[in-house]
Parts: sequence; C-alpha cells; structure tokens
Amino acid sequence: MKKILAATALAGFLAAGPAFAQDATTPAQVPAATTDMSTPSTPAERFITIQAPDDWLASRMIGSAVYGPGDEKLGDINDVIVASNGQIKAVVLGVGGFLGIGEKNVAVNPGALERVRQENSVRYQLATTKEELTAAPEFKALDAVDASTTSSTTPAEPMTPATPAPAAPAAPAQ
Repeated sequence: MKKILAATALAGFLAAGPAFAQDATTPAQVPAATTDMSTPSTPAERFITIQAPDDWLASRMIGSAVYGPGDEKLGDINDVIVASNGQIKAVVLGVGGFLGIGEKNVAVNPGALERVRQENSVRYQLATTKEELTAAPEFKALDAVDASTTSSTTPAEPMTPATPAPAAPAAPAQ
C-alpha cells in the first residue's frame, strides 16, 4: 500500500513539476530548429508500438537454452549487457555446473548467437563447443567485482595480541 501511495505521489509531483517551473510573466523559449537527426522529433519516431518479426525480446532470451553445432546444450542465457549507447554489447551464458551450482558466466558477442525459428518456438545456437566455453574467461559483473575487492573476511594486517599492562603496585598495608 505504501508503494502505491509513494508511486502516486511521485507521479503527481512529476506531472506538476513543469507547471511550477514556468514563470507566468515570461513566455517559454522555443528551441531553435536543428538539422540534427540523431534524436527523433515526432512521437512516431520516438516510440515503437509493435515488435518487428526479426526483433528479439530480452525477457524471452533470458533463461533460454543455447545449443552448439552438434545439438549439444552449451548453457543458458543468464543476462544481456547493454552499452551506454544502447547497443547490445554481449550475451552472458551460464556454462558448466549442475542446476546453477558450479556454473560460470561467459560473455559472448551477440553477433555470434544465432536465433533459429522452429515450428512454434525459437532456438538459440552458438558455433562453439562446451569445452571452449568452459575454457573461456569468466565474465564478472561490475557489482560482483566491486564486492570481491572491497569485502574481506580476513584483516588487512595480522593482529598481534596486546600485551597486558603492568599491574599497579599494591597499596602498603597499615
């Protein structure tokens, strides 16, 4: 319930923000026309309304099996890496192991992954062997690399036991 209220409040704030930002005494500035076509200007150019027949959905890719040339299962698609420019940089495959235990991630070029349509499904194929993927370098996500370099269960320097302070002399008996 709190999430719904917070989302509603945020949506209202975002919708009302531009109204508060404009000054009633000065008209809004109209940007100068540019010939730069890198950013679409009409809604039809900015939004996609239907998937093209050759488009791939990441939600359907992730978790799908990938097969080699001999119909050997190589692994499963665990993730998709998207570069800062929006282009797909790599497809991360989980290879080796059993039921996710002992599995390692290997990032492959998306151009090497082939999507083959079958009757009512899609199958992903890669022209490599299980041995090559097992021998390939492991892909580590940035947050996994940061966690492994910053957290440690062992102290940086060995701890030496503290020597006890000398006992204070006893007060003389009277």
